[in-house]
Amino acid sequence: MALFGKKDPQAAAPDAPGAIEFSPEKAEKFFQHARTVFETGNFEYAIQSYLSGLRFDPQNMAATEGFFKSCASFLTDSGGKAVSKDVYRAVGGKSDVDRHLLACLEWGMKPTDAGLAVRAFEYASKLGLSEVGVWIGVRAIAATMREKKPSKERVLKCAQFFQKLGAYNQAVNTAEMALKIDPTDGTVAQYVRQLAAQATMSRGGYDQTGKEGGFRANIRDADKQRHLEEAERIVKTEETKDRLIASAEADLAGRPDDPGAIDKLGKLLLERGRPQDEERAHSLYMHSFELTKAFRWREIAGVIRMRQSRRKVVELRKMLEASPGNEMLSRMYSQAEQEHLNLEVEEIRMQVAAYPTDLTRKYELGKRYFELGKFEPAIEMFQEAQHDPRNRASALSLLGQSFLKIGWADEGIGALRTALDIKDLLPDINLEIRYWLMCALQSKAESERDLESATEADKLAASIALQSIGFMDIRQRRDSIKKLLGELRSQK
Repeated sequence: MALFGKKDPQAAAPDAPGAIEFSPEKAEKFFQHARTVFETGNFEYAIQSYLSGLRFDPQNMAATEGFFKSCASFLTDSGGKAVSKDVYRAVGGKSDVDRHLLACLEWGMKPTDAGLAVRAFEYASKLGLSEVGVWIGVRAIAATMREKKPSKERVLKCAQFFQKLGAYNQAVNTAEMALKIDPTDGTVAQYVRQLAAQATMSRGGYDQTGKEGGFRANIRDADKQRHLEEAERIVKTEETKDRLIASAEADLAGRPDDPGAIDKLGKLLLERGRPQDEERAHSLYMHSFELTKAFRWREIAGVIRMRQSRRKVVELRKMLEASPGNEMLSRMYSQAEQEHLNLEVEEIRMQVAAYPTDLTRKYELGKRYFELGKFEPAIEMFQEAQHDPRNRASALSLLGQSFLKIGWADEGIGALRTALDIKDLLPDINLEIRYWLMCALQSKAESERDLESATEADKLAASIALQSIGFMDIRQRRDSIKKLLGELRSQK
């Protein structure tokens, strides 16, 4: 039985290992938050919120589309940078739902990777997510066929996943693609005929005898899939965007102070994305903020400025990568990066003031303070942010590092030990926390000539080197800790 079947949305027993509570009501709270933060341009937080909601309702089609839209917007906005480890922790569990969402996240970050697309399709079919699975499958097979040499085996896998979901028409079409890759494969030809027979039975409703829906259920499914396929062909051309903006401008002219009309035009301008469009959108949102005093308009305006600033940093970085050693470009890049961080601090600080209970914003502000070397205000933010389970491990890790930066080794050690006690840490997070605990213990051993701290640091260094010899500067650290340990032992 599929994990999310018609009668019982959760096949696994509630206390089964890796089982997840199925709750559309809980999921919707995350989805609402995801939609809100997406509008403000905080695409990474939208991704994390969608993932948190989809763990409770993975068959939600609108949320799945919102998630992938957030991934695409994040990649565009960040210049192709990967999301932080905090996002991956949102799906760090061991259930099939977590594995499905992790596969979607990995694919969302590399949307042209056919292998990742097929893996996401595999987990969707395993869970029995019919509509979501077909949606993913259509894109997975398209990505596969775009490769220079499409893999027959991968195409056949997609056909089998479609078959498993009962999408026999898609299964037939996909199997025929595999046959075109290798027309001599008799086994594939036989498989195509078998699927064609199943598709005929399914279209006629003959396989639904005695089941609720019959012919009409199949007709509805076919209509739904046809709409999905048609939606794939709808692309907004520049002419379409121009026409929509002209219509929104006319609407706004009739009600110049209406926030809804302002927001509609602002979104369309940002979608078209010309420099003058962004300036016009910024002016519109600032006007709406002055008109209503609702902070969300000011937040969107600030996000536009941050997006422009980030784009400048990305462009200079690419120029510097193309001309390594160029001192003028290097200075321009460093200055732009510093200005961007200062801008982010000011904008996020305003967000924190407007939303004082939002711990994720405090965590983000703490990270910016940390990057600027402002460790004491960073400590204040991380001390509050650690109470949010989604960011607890990273907040404690950065808290420990911040204490270490101001010379408070004992406090840093305490924060990092607390972080290590968190259950189900992802391997890379665990490795990072152990590394910084090792550094804090080394610092304490050096300043206080403490043999016990040096001994523990040495054990951590050995375990990290054994796990990942190329991690950070572990080779040099291990050598310096060995030397320190020898000195301290000789003094005893």
